[in-house]
Amino acid sequence: MIKASLASLSDGKKLLVMFFLALFSAFLFSFLGSALIVAIYGVDGLTMLSSMAINEESIGALKVMQIMQSIGMFVFPGFLLAFMFSLEPWKYIGFRKFNLKSLILVFFTMAVALPGINFLGSLNEQIPLAQWMIDMELKAEELTKAFLTTDSIAVLFLNLFMIAVLPAIGEELIFRGIIQKHFANITKSQIWGIIISALIFSAFHMQFKGFIPRFALGVMFGFMYSWSGSIWLPIIAHFVNNSIATVGYMMLGTGALDSKVEDFGGLTYLWPIGMISIVTVAILLMKLKEQNTEVPKQELTGGE
Repeated sequence: MIKASLASLSDGKKLLVMFFLALFSAFLFSFLGSALIVAIYGVDGLTMLSSMAINEESIGALKVMQIMQSIGMFVFPGFLLAFMFSLEPWKYIGFRKFNLKSLILVFFTMAVALPGINFLGSLNEQIPLAQWMIDMELKAEELTKAFLTTDSIAVLFLNLFMIAVLPAIGEELIFRGIIQKHFANITKSQIWGIIISALIFSAFHMQFKGFIPRFALGVMFGFMYSWSGSIWLPIIAHFVNNSIATVGYMMLGTGALDSKVEDFGGLTYLWPIGMISIVTVAILLMKLKEQNTEVPKQELTGGE
């Protein structure tokens, strides 16, 4: 019986199990993704994938692999680990009810956070990078632009599923529902659990120019989870953030949005608003804490 089969392991061993299961699952789903690409595009699809060429013909194959890897690395192991680690997997992972006021506050917080994220991104860009880091960033930007620039509503919904839905669910299950939980147990501190999981979350994405704002997002999601006890709130916040980015890229690519919006709140364009944004987000998170003052500690530590 798989349910709670690893519940007795220590927090450190559970994190090791998570790492190796996610790695194995990523390889498995990459293989399945390759098979699916062959079924859809033929053997030429794998050739396009291995060449990493960014063109109209290869984008479809790359998107298929991106979706399969997101499921394999985060979504599938996230749910499986919850069942392996607890007799009450849904409670362990944090699928707890939340109130309407908290939901509204999360939406408002993510909207207010945008200038602050731009401000932190501008600060991040002041840090000198090695040439190989710059080359990786340029390649990532080129791929992101190719992925998300479209004038098709159908493609937009596919992009939202790939960029917003899957990462919001899968990454929050792993980074907040598991990593944050067990590092909080190991360090005996919710704050350190949040900080460590946010650092790993940001480092995992391997986007150096965005390390600081992504770390800040991880901290924000971490407090939403810690102070509400519900994984739903960081999932929703993550989804909103990635959806805004997805739609924004589409509008920038089609010329419907001025490129200056990317700098709004940053060092080059109305930077005081960026600072006000960060302070306001902190106040809103404290308000969220006030609304959820009776979160059972058991739900944040995975105890039985």
